[in-house]
Amino acid sequence: MEEYEYSFKVTNIKPFIEYCENNNYIKNNITTQNRIVYENRYSNDIIARITTNECDGEKEIFLDCKNVGVRNKDLKISSESIPLEVTSNNKKQIESILDTLNFYIASNLYRTRYVYTKDNIKFEIDEYTSPKMNVIAIEGERDSVDKVYNDLKNIIECNSVMEEK
Repeated sequence: MEEYEYSFKVTNIKPFIEYCENNNYIKNNITTQNRIVYENRYSNDIIARITTNECDGEKEIFLDCKNVGVRNKDLKISSESIPLEVTSNNKKQIESILDTLNFYIASNLYRTRYVYTKDNIKFEIDEYTSPKMNVIAIEGERDSVDKVYNDLKNIIECNSVMEEK
């Protein structure tokens, strides 16, 4: 399934949470996540992810894959697989499949994710504890996402993180 998303690092998540709350977005959940990202040895466009979600005392673990096709500054157009639940019964098989397909662990991330939705727009506001950073993602239908991104340009510019070269 194709995903149209703007994703960017910011110094502070508070203005984006305030934007969502002041513009009638619905807070869906706040989740603590550990995401292990696997990169492919032969293609930097394909990643696999095993994500552990903890929300309201419930814990779920999923595997999904992502093919990032288009990258243009903050804009990413990609396709994602449907998540597969990871259980104690299939964990070794999943790890074996990833190894056979030449994936290796590239990063191990810890964050709190705030998810807000309205109409066909989803905000994922991520406050990482390891590594320390903040990332905002706005995804949904192209026209709506472009409009929200353009509406937020001033807030984004005031809170943007300069990437090291």
